[in-house]
Amino acid sequence: MFGGMSEQIQRDRDRGRGLGSVQQAVRYLNQDFQALKEESLLNRTLFQDPVFPAEPASLGFKELGPHSSKTRGVEWKRPTELSADPQFIVGGATRTDICQGALGDCWLLAAIGSLTLNERLLHRVVPHGQSFNYQYAGIFHFQFWQFGEWVDVVIDDQLPVKDGELLFVHSAEGSEFWSALLEKAYAK
Repeated sequence: MFGGMSEQIQRDRDRGRGLGSVQQAVRYLNQDFQALKEESLLNRTLFQDPVFPAEPASLGFKELGPHSSKTRGVEWKRPTELSADPQFIVGGATRTDICQGALGDCWLLAAIGSLTLNERLLHRVVPHGQSFNYQYAGIFHFQFWQFGEWVDVVIDDQLPVKDGELLFVHSAEGSEFWSALLEKAYAK
């Protein structure tokens, strides 16, 4: 009983200090994007998310479970392995950037498509300044509105690929990856 009450008091204090607001998103699972990126750059390594690893269990369960026919033969690849010139966003994010993959999550695709119609909100969810060129470290982040607060979700850029194609959401423009990475962050 006391743990629940003290947790609520702490959440109220954090909100009072602006945590979860537009200016200061909550770090999902306490992962700090800037610190993790700087560490990867300093060590000259590409980020690998220990919380949401590139492994079969991260794909799902039942028909997307580790030994299902849909996931058999899946490899995890970074956009830099899939395209000679990967781009985060090509010519602005639009609803035509979003193509459905094997997951069949049309409701998520509709939500992402709607997001592209509101540029201010899109840039809140898909923060500026992310790329595969300048200070690339294999790490990206996205922000979601969850339970009345903004939450910052960090991911690595390893994506599930089957037969040389992205398994889930992808862009019709083969070198654009913001929508696939956004879906991965949402899955996490």
